[in-house]
Amino acid sequence: MRDYRYILFCAIFLLTAFIFSSCETEDYDTGDGDLSYVRADFANIHTSEAKKVDYVCTDNGDSLLVRPFSDCEWATTPDSVYRALFYYNVKTKDTGTVEAISIKQVLALRLLQTSKMKEVHTDPLVFESAWMSPNKKYLNLGLYVKSGKVEGDERQTVGMLCDTIYTRDDGRRLFSLRMFHDQSNIPAYYSVRVYASVPLDGLTPGDSILLNVNTYEGEVTRAFGF
Repeated sequence: MRDYRYILFCAIFLLTAFIFSSCETEDYDTGDGDLSYVRADFANIHTSEAKKVDYVCTDNGDSLLVRPFSDCEWATTPDSVYRALFYYNVKTKDTGTVEAISIKQVLALRLLQTSKMKEVHTDPLVFESAWMSPNKKYLNLGLYVKSGKVEGDERQTVGMLCDTIYTRDDGRRLFSLRMFHDQSNIPAYYSVRVYASVPLDGLTPGDSILLNVNTYEGEVTRAFGF
């Protein structure tokens, strides 16, 4: 299998003005049907071939075989790993396989050094939440970006900047991170929900993160220990 790779190769991800695609079933049962046993986990999903997911590794440490293979239109590269919010039926989990209910794309934002950026945009967005994954491999974020009808190829971008790395006398480091957001000329008529994950490769026990996000209500700061 190839090394982990993400759907976009640059660290800033282009957002279309109105949607992020998802792969999901169209009908749910009520009462004691399948919906009663649906669980959602942030995870790395693996494609056996283009648009086919065969197994999943959740942030909680579970390795799940997906049977039957799940169709996922946005996971276009075979033998690759993508970040996703994975909804699945837990009724069959003890058998070693699970049924996928919905697979929603999560943006993977690799850290960019602010000093190497030609332009830095911190246009406001709506901050919902941020948390460290249970396996401490990712910083996950829930956000809303404002959007509207667009003429032509106008797009907005989001990413994650590393402003500074402070090193204490005992060797522990503080990573000062800042959300990159370029609204461009996209009108802000309605909100689109976005999930993102920042890989924490290179962080060691004792390190910490200071996250800064510019919102419509002012700057939000969150601190995390690694």
